[in-house]
Amino acid sequence: FFCVFCRRQGEPPLENGFLPYLGCALQFGANPLKFLREKQKKHGHIFTCQVAGKYIHFLTDPFSYHSLIRQGKHLDWKKFHFATSAKAFGHGSIDPAEGNTTENFHHTFIRTLQGNALDALIEAMMENLQYVMLQSRASKFQPNTWVTEGLYTFCCQVMFESGFLTLFGKEFNPNHDKNLSKRETERARILNALENFKEFDKIFPALVAGLPIHLFKSAHSAREKLGEALLHKNLLKRDNLSELVMLRMLLNDTLSTFDDMEKAKTHVAVLWASQANTIPATFWSLFYLLK
Repeated sequence: FFCVFCRRQGEPPLENGFLPYLGCALQFGANPLKFLREKQKKHGHIFTCQVAGKYIHFLTDPFSYHSLIRQGKHLDWKKFHFATSAKAFGHGSIDPAEGNTTENFHHTFIRTLQGNALDALIEAMMENLQYVMLQSRASKFQPNTWVTEGLYTFCCQVMFESGFLTLFGKEFNPNHDKNLSKRETERARILNALENFKEFDKIFPALVAGLPIHLFKSAHSAREKLGEALLHKNLLKRDNLSELVMLRMLLNDTLSTFDDMEKAKTHVAVLWASQANTIPATFWSLFYLLK
């Protein structure tokens, strides 16, 4: 038996969908942006949809976000973050109350992403941006050869490769190791990780909405491959790991009961957080500068 809620007076417009329990899940998972635009056009800026057994309220007016954020004392952001991370990335719960880890993530990020640690991270990012644009990308082409590609592809490749090297280091030292084949091998691995990242990122809204990742075979495979690349045994082979990743590796090993793959998937979460908004923001910033 399935229960279907009915809209009550004063509540936002309600979409139950055509399928019991799943509701609008399939349409939302197939193309979240198109789905939200259609419902916004039909219902206005605020509406409710049944997605995989849950009723989710959507607020699509950016000028109203501040009114919602002001109600923070009535909203449990931490509980949502913990649940969403475990659901999307496939590791065990990182809520200390669940007993899988005692790491205080807020303190970890303050320690490694502020002050002197942030200065070092910015400096490393600048060095890697220059390396990627002036050496890594140019190494496979003849000198003075022009390369043409789309602006979004350019931003995607440059920001992902630079960000990946900044967080997770290099398998070689570019200042001492002049072996071109090693550089090309390293870049090929990172660009392969980029393809896996994009495949996984496409269905991220559906995962947050509650759909199981096993419905998306290619995205599930992509997430597992990202996890394999970020296993601790593989990260230990790399030089110049960021302070954030080194500390997270230490705390994973000493304060958690996660297995090796679950530890790696917490690093996938860090990778996603560093790239998911950075790449689009870089593209639009560069687009308007060029325009």
